[in-house]
This record gives sequence, structure tokens and C-alpha cells, in this order.
Amino acid sequence: MLRRVFITGSNSGIGFELAKQYIRRGDDVALFDKQFSDITKQTLCSLAHSNQYIEFFATHICDIEGLQIQVNNAIAAIGKPELAIYCDRSDEVTNCDHALALRNIATVISPELAMNSHLALMIPVTNKAQVSPEPSVLILAKELRQTFKPNKIKLSLMCFNKAHNASENAADTAKQIVKSLDKQKRMVILGLQSKLTYVMSHYLPNWVMDSVMDRLIKQQLIRTTR
Repeated sequence: MLRRVFITGSNSGIGFELAKQYIRRGDDVALFDKQFSDITKQTLCSLAHSNQYIEFFATHICDIEGLQIQVNNAIAAIGKPELAIYCDRSDEVTNCDHALALRNIATVISPELAMNSHLALMIPVTNKAQVSPEPSVLILAKELRQTFKPNKIKLSLMCFNKAHNASENAADTAKQIVKSLDKQKRMVILGLQSKLTYVMSHYLPNWVMDSVMDRLIKQQLIRTTR
């Protein structure tokens, strides 16, 4: 089923690869980022068929007024989103900016989501031992789920780190994300080690988890000092 998809942070990295995935499917796509290179536009437009909408909107997601204007322009161009993905590069904004950006995208996009639509928020994880979002993100997610429940709007949280956003990993990560969103998973943990850690943190005693995490951290330190 073809959809209208909004994707932020889509000039490069995972956002760019996600755009490619949805364009290849035939979806109408509205793309948002601070700026778009000619190469990005040419590459993405070359994947679209003649009657498919691919629109680019330059805005900083931390500027809520500018974001609102461009989202309105996107809706005028292709219609309201059935899937909206917040994706920003962790190396270009601070943790404070990410919190503001998440709030902004929720404030601007949420009123435009129709019944049975889907909002996906990518959450950067800077600590390798951390696999779940910060408490402030979980609080926001809880608020959104309560707001979305009457209209059966789905909300997904996707945890990732810089390694997933690296150019050599972004394409595979995007494919994994698309599969997870197709299944409407509420929490997407990228990477096998992170998934195992997340599962163990829910089912193993704290003293066992502490031992496992100590070993993982030591292994990581050894790798980085070689």
C-alpha cells in the first residue's frame, strides 16, 4: 500500500537511506533537513517514477516556526503524512537540541496525523552501554501514546548510535528500520549486542547484568586501544 511519508534529517546518513527505501516503494515523500545538496536531490529524484511526489523542504527542526511553515508546505504539496519519521544526525546537534527537536516534531506533526497513521522517533544513544532512551524521551513517548490512543496512531522509538549512522552502515540500518516499522514495533533496538543487552536487562537479576555490562565495557576498551 502506497503512503505519504515525511522524513527529517534526510540529506545524508540514515535519513537519506530511509528516503531511498520509501521512494523505491513508490511512496510520496516529503523530505526535511537544514539544507539539501544537489547530489542528494538528483539521487533521490532519479529513483522516483513520473507521477510520484518527491518534495524537499529546508528547515532547522529546532526552529519550530520554520518547521511549522515547511510542514504546512509539505501537506499542501503531497497531503498529510501517514508515516512521519524523525531522524537527525547525532554528530550535528547536542543532546539538549535533540530534546527540543523531539518536542518540536511532536508538536507540529501530531495534529496532522490521521487515524491509523504512524510516528517514528529516532533517539541517539551516545553511551555504548545504554540501549534505552533517556527518561525525558520516555515521558514524551508516554504523553504521545495517550494522545494518540483514541485515533489508533502508532508510535515507535528507535535507538541508534554513531556507528549505525556511518555511511558504510546507514543503508543496512535503514533496511532494518523499514522492516521494524512495517511490523509497527513500539521499540526498535538497532544492533545485536544492544538487543541482547535490552532483553537481559528485563529478565536477569541486577548483579548478573552488572557483570555482563562490565565485561562488554572492558571488551570495548580493549578494541579502542588496539
